[in-house]
Amino acid sequence: MNIDRDQLSSLFWLATSIFVCVESIRAHVGSFISPGPGFLPFWSGVALGVLAMVLAITSFLKKEGEKVADQWIEVKWGKVVFVVGSLVIYSLLLSTLGYLIATFGLMLLLFSLTGRPKMVSWVGSALLTTLITYLVFYIWLNVQLPRGKLGL
Repeated sequence: MNIDRDQLSSLFWLATSIFVCVESIRAHVGSFISPGPGFLPFWSGVALGVLAMVLAITSFLKKEGEKVADQWIEVKWGKVVFVVGSLVIYSLLLSTLGYLIATFGLMLLLFSLTGRPKMVSWVGSALLTTLITYLVFYIWLNVQLPRGKLGL
């Protein structure tokens, strides 16, 4: 039985998650009510371990003829470059335009890639996403968001 790259990488990430969990327990995990310094690393290690096990199981169950390279054939690289470029521009304009305007613009660009024919759905989705994230982060969690030159 040959070990492919997915199986090997899943073993690596599983070992890494075990190491992170053990070290987090040494640092005192705490509880959900009173988290300790190892709380976030512990649960991140658990999540990493679960994902590593999912990868291991799927790689053991996949058929011999399936290749990972076949998955990359259908990737639309123009859209990938567009998304990465949009995120870079967003990060550069965030402090100038402010959170609301920059996020609305980014969401509008990203929703335009979904293939929905009507621009109304792009604008509505972008507006709804921006408002929900604003309410969650600024109002509910009290996170300071960039106001920009316009003060929005």
